Amino acid sequence: MDAEAELDEVLADLESAENYKAWILELLRPFARGRVLEVGAGRGTFSRELRGLGQSLTAVEPSERLTPPLKGQVAGLTDVIVLCGLLSEVPESNFDTAVMLNVLEHVEDDAAVVAQVFSRLAPGGTFCAWVPAFAALYGDFDRQIGHCRRYRKRNLEALLISKGFAIQESRYTNLPGFFAWWLVVRVAGAKPTAGRLSAVYDRWFVPVIRSVEKRVKPPFGQSIFIVGRKP
Repeated sequence: MDAEAELDEVLADLESAENYKAWILELLRPFARGRVLEVGAGRGTFSRELRGLGQSLTAVEPSERLTPPLKGQVAGLTDVIVLCGLLSEVPESNFDTAVMLNVLEHVEDDAAVVAQVFSRLAPGGTFCAWVPAFAALYGDFDRQIGHCRRYRKRNLEALLISKGFAIQESRYTNLPGFFAWWLVVRVAGAKPTAGRLSAVYDRWFVPVIRSVEKRVKPPFGQSIFIVGRKP
């Protein structure tokens, strides 16, 4: 199975991870507003909710395979544009918010994409990203779904700053998930998003982790949530 097909399957699995989705949206809510640009919208896992956080949504997805389910997710919503193509094909504009959720790690030239995001934001606009953390966790599963890398927080912050952003929020998330990923992906060589294990983790563990990490920022984790502001 090629990387695009693998990714499609993983995104379909994530659509049922309601607590995981709600956690990411809770972190986004204070920063997402106005005209929202979703870069790498995939199957539209977050698109309906992102439209609800702002005044309008432009969802950009390069995969022709993923665009039909994306359009299905936002069908019936007003002020939504779906573009099948690359971010570089989107005219420079004045979006208030740009969002990349589990996307930047798929981009070979991530610095170029961050610069493209910056040029499409209005002054004061925000760039919100959720990415996988720590190269030590990179395994065959990452390779299969097209991950080019996993990040450290300080390196991701430096990348955004180098392209003109000021950091508003930056945090590791899902500390227990670090160990779960290590065991499932690196040790067992299994797929972490499929099967009963994933459903159990989402139902019973994610709400507890989310509650704890509201009060305490973990020193490391499975993922990173970052927000940059354009001056």
